[in-house]
Amino acid sequence: MDWQRDFQEHIQLLQQAEEADLTNPFICHGIVHLFQEAFDLGLMAFREALKRDGQGLAAMVAAKELIAAAYEQYLFVDEDIWLAMLRDRHGSQEAIEAQVGRILGPYQDALAALYDSDAAAPR
Repeated sequence: MDWQRDFQEHIQLLQQAEEADLTNPFICHGIVHLFQEAFDLGLMAFREALKRDGQGLAAMVAAKELIAAAYEQYLFVDEDIWLAMLRDRHGSQEAIEAQVGRILGPYQDALAALYDSDAAAPR
């Protein structure tokens, strides 16, 4: 499946971003963009895993409901972090440096945990 390969590539790029020049605004904006795409792919992984595991969620369920269902189903999901990621995904009023700090910290960890879990594994 293409989304799984894309998700893996985004996770790897975010891991490489830690070594980038974080004083460069172009790099910071690129990191935010990578995060936004990785987050969307993470939601797709949740949707597919929940359908596969018999949760029967409708394809158009809202992101917040999807995160709540994943939190209930999978032990590795930290609902607070995923809800914070959702807020940042749709625009943050904070300085980009603060957002990049969250992305390269707890957000990257949460995305990697999803990627490493059985939830994102193809079946």
